[in-house]
Amino acid sequence: TSGNYSQDQRGSALVVALWVVLLLTMVTGSFAFDMHVEARITSYYRKRLKASYLARAGIERARMLLVKSADPEIDAEDYEDKDAAWHPHARRLSHGLAVHGVTDELPTGTVTVDINPEPALRNVNRLDKNDWERIFELADIPEDMWDELIDSFGDWVDADNSPRSNGAETDDYYGEQDSPPHRAKNGPLYTIDELLLIKGFTKDMLYGRPANKDKDLEPMRGMKDLLTVFGDGKVNVNAARQRVLMTLPGIDDAIASEIDADRTGLGRTAIEKDDASFKDAANFFSRFPELRAHLGKRISTSSMIYRISSTGESGGVPRRVRCVVSIDQRGELKVLRWTEYEES
Repeated sequence: TSGNYSQDQRGSALVVALWVVLLLTMVTGSFAFDMHVEARITSYYRKRLKASYLARAGIERARMLLVKSADPEIDAEDYEDKDAAWHPHARRLSHGLAVHGVTDELPTGTVTVDINPEPALRNVNRLDKNDWERIFELADIPEDMWDELIDSFGDWVDADNSPRSNGAETDDYYGEQDSPPHRAKNGPLYTIDELLLIKGFTKDMLYGRPANKDKDLEPMRGMKDLLTVFGDGKVNVNAARQRVLMTLPGIDDAIASEIDADRTGLGRTAIEKDDASFKDAANFFSRFPELRAHLGKRISTSSMIYRISSTGESGGVPRRVRCVVSIDQRGELKVLRWTEYEES
């Protein structure tokens, strides 16, 4: 009997030992897993921080290019830095053109910079009724909505509290809303998304929408890609896309295509292709004299405001900085807007 009792003790001890080993294994595994997760999190944030600094470095690269582009001698044949890697980009900027895909490979990662002249878009705060109608047409917004949208926008930005015939002010509309009530701004828009606060404007109108399966809603191309809140209202015809050009009076799809072909050097000699941009408004009108009466002082061929996008990437982790800057005749930059976010 005592022998059986001793065997039972040894069996119980073995079971307890196995449980202890199991618990120790689980605890050890848990610690190892936590350490692995923490190591990955630490690695991610380290790469994210590097990517953020790379993106900011890209903004400094853009700053350098913009400052260099303000040099009045940059087109000279004997320019001392003509063979520098940055020279073609700075020269393009000096001609009012955009620069895309300026990439630097660094030991800590990669940075890619795009620089776009902001006057390549229409300043929403400087549009007149005819401008709005051309934009609405390009955005595929039904014509029966135009009057309400134009009057509502006018009431939103004007200084008085008297509603237009199809518009809305604080007392008769915005202050009565449930979600939530607010006031008409009575001032210029600060962002394009602010349009969504105005009576009649919808996300579909701003961002566009595809045709749905039931075909009961027509597609919309939207208009956000046409608009900005910066600039003096003149459109840079060297940088504006064809769709933006078509928002200008007298320019249809065919003429916009001709302008694009002319400024990119299609059908021109090899010597002319080296500098296909329009030098100034007079040069533009010399090529398209029929547009002088329509456009007058509505266009420019250069820019003093730019939108910079800089993406840094380190170890597969991206980070982007977007900003809008102005540059004066002395080459000094001023940041007008700054945004940082994860790149998707």
